[in-house]
Amino acid sequence: MNAIALDREIGHDTAETFDRRFSDARPTLLAICASVIGREEAQDAVQEVYVRARERIGQLRNPALFEAWLARIALNEARSIWRRHRRDPGSLPLNLVRASGSGSRDQALIELVERLPPRERACVVLHYGYGYSTHEIGRLLRVSSLNTRTILFRARRRLRRELEASDE
Repeated sequence: MNAIALDREIGHDTAETFDRRFSDARPTLLAICASVIGREEAQDAVQEVYVRARERIGQLRNPALFEAWLARIALNEARSIWRRHRRDPGSLPLNLVRASGSGSRDQALIELVERLPPRERACVVLHYGYGYSTHEIGRLLRVSSLNTRTILFRARRRLRRELEASDE
């Protein structure tokens, strides 16, 4: 559905409607991006999502799927940034906000999560950090909820092994 149809369906000015709905979705978009590239980089990524979505609003066929459409753009943007940083490892940011005064075991866990492959890291952070269900994560990553549970299982197993090894 194009921007005019979006305008008709909602009954407001298209730019105002877009901005309002984007603003409502912003916390989710930040969480998605932060799960892949870190909080610092997430702000810039979400701004890029805004620009891309405004340019491509005509490609949205179903206004009811606006938030899911934005989430997919956000995930693609975060992955793109991650791939660029992977080419220059020195610029790869930390992916979780470190709490001041956190214990050494908590710090070790955070560092282990940061080293997970992107898909596993995204699932772990979205599920445990932001409370997304496996079904919601599956929709964002375009995998089944069963696959999401499998990814989480493997990530937890990897984290447990690494954490136990670091305790020895």
